[in-house]
Amino acid sequence: MAKNPKNTATLLDSLDALIAQHHLMKHPFHRAWVEGRLSKESLQLYAEQCYLHIRAYPENLRAFAGRAPGPLAKVVEENLAEELDPAAHHPQLWRQFALAVGVSEAEIEGARPLPGIAALLDTFDEIVSQGTLPEAVASLYAFEAQTPELCTQQIAGLRRFYNVTEPHALAYFSVHEEADVRHRAAWRGWLAEQKEADNFTVLFAAERSLKAQWGALDAVYPLALAAKN
Repeated sequence: MAKNPKNTATLLDSLDALIAQHHLMKHPFHRAWVEGRLSKESLQLYAEQCYLHIRAYPENLRAFAGRAPGPLAKVVEENLAEELDPAAHHPQLWRQFALAVGVSEAEIEGARPLPGIAALLDTFDEIVSQGTLPEAVASLYAFEAQTPELCTQQIAGLRRFYNVTEPHALAYFSVHEEADVRHRAAWRGWLAEQKEADNFTVLFAAERSLKAQWGALDAVYPLALAAKN
């Protein structure tokens, strides 16, 4: 855990250091993805389980928007509007990916969360509904800050190794390559203006978010290895 920073600039540097430390591109599951070492069944399991988080994320934003004041509410509502845009509804885009790797509609709807996925859902629910505003923003920043580069690598792996090449199957990833560049900038910009935040608790909340994200992949990875073997 980083030491308690004394000012906003140091807080942001500490946040970015935490994200770099726990970045999902370092997780063995994602390393296996980009090296072509996942089975079809592994991708299917990942698609089923991660859908549960992607489906819940707009509700996390909706809950947060309901208690966010003024300019922050605008940031959250703009993010939520993109998540639910009828032309690019993010949970639906993920379903398109899941279907492309062989998951059925019934399997998508019937998926039950593995313990690590359940912990991720609970962590996000708790922080956005009960955390201070800076804690919630830092946790969301810790999620969306990783996504653009992660999606770029995922697209490359899907095209090269897994024969997933159709634009509709890759749309979730291509949308987030661009959208989350803006989202992370918006979260970061808001945090930069907060002079009175308890920086230690903000970092702790962000670290909880990062560890929950990592733990979600920890839940999937052993089963992915079993499927491969």
